[in-house]
Order: sequence, then structure tokens, then C-alpha cells
Amino acid sequence: MTRTITSALAAAAIVASAGCGTGSAEDSRSAGVSAASAKASIERAADLNLAAQPIPDEARDQGLRASFSNAATAADDRQVLFLFMMKDAKVADEVKETVRGSVPEPSRLIVNGKVLVVYAANGSDHAAQVKKAVEAL
Repeated sequence: MTRTITSALAAAAIVASAGCGTGSAEDSRSAGVSAASAKASIERAADLNLAAQPIPDEARDQGLRASFSNAATAADDRQVLFLFMMKDAKVADEVKETVRGSVPEPSRLIVNGKVLVVYAANGSDHAAQVKKAVEAL
């Protein structure tokens, strides 16, 4: 069911890892969070700007509702962040279980409710702040 989303997330993890070099069950708290508020909170935590990414129709049909990244500025930011908003926590959990092993170190997969973040840094590492922001959603 989540093959297209999983492919996009795995690609994000690989891009995060390569771009930076070395360097829960349903959660009701994030059920009502909007993509805009999640984006703003995570941008503040990582000290970067995220841009909306196109969502293929098949991925939208499978439950991907919004996608953001700093891919265009990752080299200058010295970190890569992909934010995915799913239709619900069940879809997010399915995707998390499918891609868990494909997120290479030092990239991190951070999940809370319907919010998934793939994060990697090669310089200023804001992983702790990003994790805290995701958990607060």
C-alpha cells in the first residue's frame, strides 16, 4: 500500500546521508497538527528553510499529504531535512516500519503521529532540537 511513499522516504534518507557526508502507535497530539505549523516548528528547530515538494498522485492516494525539504540549500545549510506529513499515524507507522532499516547512519528517522522527518547533518547538528520539535507536535 505504501510503496510509493516508502520509495520517496528511502530516497530522502539516501539523499540526506549522501548530501551531508559523514557527519509510536497513534499519537493523538499530532493528529490535528497542520503541515504549515509542523513546517514552521521544524524550521525553527533546525535553523533552516523548507520548501514544499511535489507529491506524486500515487503517493497522495497512499496517504502522503505534504512533503517539504531543504534539498536546494542543503550544501549551504550543511544539513538535510525532509518532512513528510501523512494522512494519519497508522500510515506513518506502516512507512516507518518499512523504511526503518534503509535510513543509513548518520541520518535519523524521527516519527511522531502522522509526522515523519529524515534528518542528517554535516556541520551544525540540530538533531536533538528537531527531535524535540517533532515530539512536541
